[in-house]
Amino acid sequence: MIGELLAEVRRDHGDTQSKLAEKLHVTVSAVRSWEQDKSSPPHETLVSICKLYEVSSDYLLGLTDVDPAYVQYRRLLSFTKSELDEIRIFEEYLLWRRKRLDTPQHNQDSVN
Repeated sequence: MIGELLAEVRRDHGDTQSKLAEKLHVTVSAVRSWEQDKSSPPHETLVSICKLYEVSSDYLLGLTDVDPAYVQYRRLLSFTKSELDEIRIFEEYLLWRRKRLDTPQHNQDSVN
């Protein structure tokens, strides 16, 4: 099960099998073997893959159909750089506003 999901995650991050092999310090044939479900990566390597691609091991192993962080990552891929910049600005504004509204001075003004 890991093979198909690993290939999908790798491609979503713009990596080739060769690039992933380089990042993990393994051979391309090892990556190919994992993606063809002929073998599985060792535990330590699986952990490295999860950290590298910010995906849960449960998702890669097929224990869960959804990884919320990976869903978020894929959703963000649909935005342009300009749109992502706007999202970040809006996020900063919302955090600033929350902080401002949570201050004791503001809460006291609301009561009066």
